Amino acid sequence: MSEYENVFRRKELHDMYSLGEIIPLDDLYLLEDVALTIKEIDKKIEFYKNYKKKKSQDISDAVKVLENKASFYKDLMVSTLKDHKEKSVKFPGSCAISARNQKATWKIQDEEEFIAVLQEAKKAGENVDDVLEEVVQFNVRKREANKLLLTWEQSGKLDDFLKKAKKGSGDIIFKEPAKTTISIKFLDEDEEEDSAEIKDVEIPVKAASPQVDVEDFDTL
Repeated sequence: MSEYENVFRRKELHDMYSLGEIIPLDDLYLLEDVALTIKEIDKKIEFYKNYKKKKSQDISDAVKVLENKASFYKDLMVSTLKDHKEKSVKFPGSCAISARNQKATWKIQDEEEFIAVLQEAKKAGENVDDVLEEVVQFNVRKREANKLLLTWEQSGKLDDFLKKAKKGSGDIIFKEPAKTTISIKFLDEDEEEDSAEIKDVEIPVKAASPQVDVEDFDTL
């Protein structure tokens, strides 16, 4: 086996992934290739995310075109009924069409700016309470929630609180097993101090296994 084949054994990594079985590599230096493989995967993920955004925009544009077309045909119906001095017409077994007069209405195109206008109007003494609704939204701080759930679990309160939920407890929370995380930094070719981090890759380990500090590898 050549030096190139020893370092870049992509097929071995792919076969291991296909089997879904984590087998420690026989050479520590092969971790470089694993890291570069992850870097390629992250590039593909970013590509698909951008592609998804573009497709979403394309779909939105197509919907807008169809909405405009439907609106045009509705205006055509109104014009036809007015021209024939009719308010409605019925086609048995098919549909009924009627024209109704609608008062002019305001359309808010920038709600954030309009809210600012209402707030200023309220300061000036205008009554806008029926228009401006204050909504209080709760967000869960995940790190603090994890601490609280751990405390409840240790004190035996967790099950009692979850019983009060409308859904089953399994639909609300679940506990992930202990795991060791890997942090990867790709060094710049010119300046090794500059690096681009990719998100942590999590490798499942048995709960009883000791936690390995990534920095320990520096001593090898």
